[in-house]
Amino acid sequence: MTIIVLALAAVLAFVGPAAAQTVIPDDDGERFYGRAEYLLWWTKDSPQRAPLVTTGFLDRAGTQVLMGGNDIDTGRHNGGRLTLGYWLTEDHTWGVEASGFYLPTVTRSQAVSSSGAPGSVHLVVPFFDPTRNQEAFTDVSSAGEFSGAAAQRLKSRLWGAEGSVVIGLANPGPWRFDLLGGIRYLNLSEGLSFSTSSPDLPPGPATVFRTKDDFDANNDFYGGQIGLRGRYLWGRFMADATVKVAVGAMRQHLDVAGSLTTNFFSPPFVQTFGGGIFAQPSNIGSHRRDVIAVVPEAGLNVGFKLTDWATILVGYSFLYASDVVRPGSQIDRVINPTQSQAISLNYQATLNGVARPTFRFQSSDFWAHGLNAGLAFTF
Repeated sequence: MTIIVLALAAVLAFVGPAAAQTVIPDDDGERFYGRAEYLLWWTKDSPQRAPLVTTGFLDRAGTQVLMGGNDIDTGRHNGGRLTLGYWLTEDHTWGVEASGFYLPTVTRSQAVSSSGAPGSVHLVVPFFDPTRNQEAFTDVSSAGEFSGAAAQRLKSRLWGAEGSVVIGLANPGPWRFDLLGGIRYLNLSEGLSFSTSSPDLPPGPATVFRTKDDFDANNDFYGGQIGLRGRYLWGRFMADATVKVAVGAMRQHLDVAGSLTTNFFSPPFVQTFGGGIFAQPSNIGSHRRDVIAVVPEAGLNVGFKLTDWATILVGYSFLYASDVVRPGSQIDRVINPTQSQAISLNYQATLNGVARPTFRFQSSDFWAHGLNAGLAFTF
C-alpha cells in the first residue's frame, strides 16, 4: 500500500501543472454525472481437472470419464453497473466518483446415473490410493446390487466497487483527459459440490448411502487504484476509453466440508459421518491466507447524445485479477481410504498412514470481459 501511495503522489506531482490549467466544462456546466449500464459478460472457465466419475480404473484402456476432468464453462453473466460522480469545482478540475458492478450467481450442473440393472453402466469415483501406491476407485453403482447417481454443481458470482478522486487535466479542443486515484474492492465467490447416492436394488430393504463434498471459495480484493480516462467529442457523438490498475491484498478463503449419510452400518437407523469422498478429516476445515494481487481494468465506449443531459452508449470492458483461489483446483484426488467410512465401509475408520487428501492453496489468474450498454447523464 505504501508503494501505491508513493506512486500516486509522484503522478500527481507530475501532472500538477497540467491540472492547474483551466479545464473547460464539456457538459454545459453540470456538476453531477453518472451512468447506468447493463452488462453482458463472460468469465474465465472454472478449473476442474479431477475426474469425478468414470466407468472403471482411470489407468485402464477403454475407461470413460463421465464427469469432471474438464474446466467448467459458466456461460454468460447478466448484470449491471452504476457510476455516480460530482465535480467539486465549477471548472471540472476536481471531482469525486463512485462505481459498482454486480454479476449475480450463475449455476452450472451435471448429473449421471445408472439403474444397476444387469448390463448397466458401472459408475465409480476414481482416486489414487497412497497406501497401495496405485489407482483405485469406490463404487457408485454396481449391476445387480445397487443403482447409483452422481451430480456436480458449480455456483459463481462476481461483483466490485470503487471510489476515486478525479482530477481534470488540460482539455485541448474536443479532447478531455481525467486522472483517477482511489480504492478498489472486488469479490469472486464460487462453490463446487459433488454428491453421490447408491441405494440397494429392490426387493431388498430400503437403504441410504449418500456422500457429499463441498469446496467453497471466496476471494476479497482490497487495493489502491490509479487510472487515466480520455474522451473525444464530435458533435453529438462521443468516444471514451479508461485504463485503471489496482494493487493490493487478495484475501483467499476456502471452506472444505464433506459427509456420508447412511443406514449401512446400523439399519434401519440413518447416521451421518464427517467426510465424503474428496473431503476427508485430513483436509476438511476453513483455510485462509492473504496474497499480493494486481487488478487491472480497461474499457472503451462510443455514444450518441440524445439530449443536453442524456447520452446512450455501448462499449466493451475487460477486468483481470492475478491471484484468486477457485474451488475445483483445490481437489486432491490422492485419498487414504483408511479414514473414510464411505470408501472403506468401515464404521470405525481411522487414519492409518499418510494424511491424504491434504489441503494446499492453488492460485490462478482470472478474467471477465464483455459488452455494456446504457445511459450516461448529467444534471
